Formats: sequence, structure tokens, C-alpha cells
Amino acid sequence: MPIRLQPPTHFDSVRHIRGLCFTLLLLGSLAQSAAAQYNRTDHFDGAIATLQRCASPSPTGEHHTLIVSLRALNDPTLRPFFEALTRSSNWSSRVDGILGLAELSAARDVDLALINRLSASEDRSTAIRHAIGLHLITPASIRELLETTDLPALDRVILSADLHRQGQTFEGVGLREAATDASDEIAGLAAALMLQRGTSEPWDAFTARLATRPPEVKNAVVQELARAALLYSMRAIIAPLISLGKDDVYTVPTRMMIIGSALALDPQTGWREWRKLVAQERSQSTLMRAGLQLMAQEKPVEVGMGAAIRSGDPLIEAIADAVDANGSDDPAALAKALIAVIDVANRTSAEWAVRRAAALPPVLAAEVWRHLIVQFLAAPANTPALSSAVLDCASRLALVDPQALGSLINTSAAETQLQETLILSLCNAATPQAAQVAQAVRGSLSRRGDALAIIAIARGLPTLDEDSLKALGVVAAGGGNIDPTMLVQAAWLFARHSNRADQALSQIQPK
Repeated sequence: MPIRLQPPTHFDSVRHIRGLCFTLLLLGSLAQSAAAQYNRTDHFDGAIATLQRCASPSPTGEHHTLIVSLRALNDPTLRPFFEALTRSSNWSSRVDGILGLAELSAARDVDLALINRLSASEDRSTAIRHAIGLHLITPASIRELLETTDLPALDRVILSADLHRQGQTFEGVGLREAATDASDEIAGLAAALMLQRGTSEPWDAFTARLATRPPEVKNAVVQELARAALLYSMRAIIAPLISLGKDDVYTVPTRMMIIGSALALDPQTGWREWRKLVAQERSQSTLMRAGLQLMAQEKPVEVGMGAAIRSGDPLIEAIADAVDANGSDDPAALAKALIAVIDVANRTSAEWAVRRAAALPPVLAAEVWRHLIVQFLAAPANTPALSSAVLDCASRLALVDPQALGSLINTSAAETQLQETLILSLCNAATPQAAQVAQAVRGSLSRRGDALAIIAIARGLPTLDEDSLKALGVVAAGGGNIDPTMLVQAAWLFARHSNRADQALSQIQPK
């Protein structure tokens, strides 16, 4: 199995919570069997019972998922809980505690003393790699780690690569030794880093070694290196990767990944190789992927490059128009073209359009995101194609134009699951403006929708009125029919807004 040169993010990225919540909402969520708690006069005990599930390690890993949800609150009052987690008997809880503290720190930097307290090398590696993936480690901390002698080769090269991404270098980090590692991915990244510094011999030795590998291994390793080049901004490796990709053993997907990295790091070279590819490969999937690559570029694209992929197919034509708009230096034209791409209702192209819109002026970006949600409402036949993009779209819209999202919530009353998804995006926004929208729609929603609305209010406002606090207590005790990740947020928010955070912390000491 190939080794990933990127730090894993699925373990603890707070963005994972959004996807998890969306999935649960689409499945009708998982109703909480807490009817007895629903009728409590004081719901604090019910909230504590929920929070204690974070402190008790579970064989299923539920405790980790719940802790990640608490981390997503970015609440400084949770710092004592994360400190206690670092002393847990459970390895994942300890790592979550370290990362939770780093996310709350002013410097957004992991505490290396806490990492060094982890007894197992695998646990230390997990903490280090996820700190890199979440950008929770500063150059000073990276240098300190690189000075240790027992660092695994993969950690050493990833730390060196991230140091390069942050614009610094570190001599004597053992890269020459890593370039001869048994793992092709580790050796390749180490050789690429040395090439970035002007030393080519390790790269030459690595490519000679790669030439002896079977085709599937060659493709997997080069794809991983193309990803790493983009992630760690290693421009020097682009030309060598393009040279490797000319061998017929490399597949079109591999060549496209190389070109994608080239477009971002060395645009002139990327454009040249892109033209060659689309002239040779005219399949629908290749033209679509190639078009999306140029549509996604935030750096100026040459005018007229859309003509290279035109085929008469409506989706390809829409993407080609977006490519040309991307080269026109006209944000309004690009927004219009992205909307046209969304109208074709292809999931992949819609997701790319949503992401590309993020670089537009906020008013234009909001127009694109709102359009996708409106189309989702108006065209039920397109629901399977666009549903995965809706929460991402709504979460972005909630930050730049929550009032527009409020209007969409009101018009989606007949689509309960979609409406709940839109309200969930208000929770993710966690702003006073989002809370204001949640207050306006609360009372006209489903039971689950109302529960999510009160969480959005509690996340966005510093204090709650008596009615809102009481409603939050009902939800925190299990009376909102929401999934566990949102329930644990409601439980903590209720404790904090009730001015009982210290009491809650004393009762949820990790095991």
C-alpha cells in the first residue's frame, strides 16, 4: 500500500464534522432515545451525561468524533478539558487534547512537550502529521523536532517539506538518508526536497530506482509526488515530473495530476503541457477534468484557451466558457459562467464551481452559491447530482450573506432535509449575523430544524435570553432529535450559557 506524503486530515479535521452532520441529516439523522431527559426541569444532568461520552473512550471511536465536534466550537473555556485529555489513558484522546490546545493557542502551535509525553512513537507521529495537516505547527517547532534523533523518516521528510512550504529551509535533517529509504514515496519526497535545494544526485538515483518498478507502482508514486509538489510548493520538481510522465507507462490521470501541479506552480509550463494533453486525449472525462483544471486557476489564464476543449457537449461547452471567462479578468463574467456550469447539474463540475467562486468578490460569490441552492430546490431531478455540494455551498453563503440564506430557509419549507442542512450551515458560521437569521426562522421549522437553530443562536451570541436558554437545555438533554455530534455541542453550550462551565468541567474528567 502506498505511503501518503500528505499529512492525514480525516482523523480530526473540523471540516469532517460538517460532512458527517450532513450525511446524518440526509439519512434522517439518528434520533436520540432520551425521552426521559426531555421532560427534565433542569437539563444540566442530561447535558453532563452527553459530555461524559467524550471523556469515556469507546471501542467504536465515538468519543473521538464527539471531541472533534467540541473542538469545532473553538471555545477557550474548553481549554481545561483539552488539558485533561492530554492525560487520558486513551491515545486518541491524548492526541485530540494536544490538537485542541493548539487550535486555541494564540500562535496556533502544538506544544512539543505534550507530544514528547506520548509514549508510543506511532502516537507522536499521528500528532505531528495532523498538526502539519491543520497548519498547527510553526517553523520554530518544526526545527526543534528535526533536531531530535529518533524521528521516523516519514515524519522527517514531511516536516522538512512543510518547513519549505512556510518559506524556510533546515540543513542537516537527514534527507540524504531518507532518499534511500525502502519506501519509494519517502525516498521520492526526500529527493525532491534536495532537488529543490539544488542537489540533483538523489533525484537521479531515485528515478533510476523507480524505473525498475511495475507500472501500477510507478503511477501511484508519481501521483503522490505530484500531490506533494502542490501541497508543499516544490516548484523544482515540476519539470522532472513532466519528463517522467512522457513515458507511455504513465496513465492519463497521472499526467493530469502532474499538469495540475504545474498549472499552480509553473503556469507557463503547465499551459504548454495542458495543450498537448487535450490535443491528444479527447475523451469526455479527460476534456472535463482538463477544463476544470483551468477553470479553477486563480492566477491569470491565457485568453481563448477554452477553444482547446470544445466538443459540442453541453457540459464541456459550459466549462470551456468558464475557462474563457477565467482569462477575461472580468469577475462578473466568471460568476455568470460558473452559474452556467452549475446549471448542467454535474456533481463534479458543480463542486469545482462552488470552490472557484470563493475567490470572487463576496457579492458575486454569494450569487453563485445562492444559485446552486435555488436550483437544488427547483429541480428535484438534479438532487442526486448536486446534494453533496449543498452544505459546502450553504456554509460559504452563511458567512458572506446570511440574510440570503435566511430567505432560502423560508422557501425550502417543503424540503425538510434541505432546510435542516441550510440551518446547519448557520451553526457552522457561528456569527452574530447567522444567529440573527436563526432567531428569525426559529419556531417555523421541524423539531430537528428548531434544535439546530437554537444551537446556531447559542454559537453566535455571547449570552442568551431565558427562553432561548430553556430551549437550548431541552436540546442538550436529548430533546432535539439531532445527531450526536451536534448534541454534544448543545450540551457544552448549555453549560457555558448557564454559567456552569466550571461545574461541567469538574464532572467530565477524561478516563
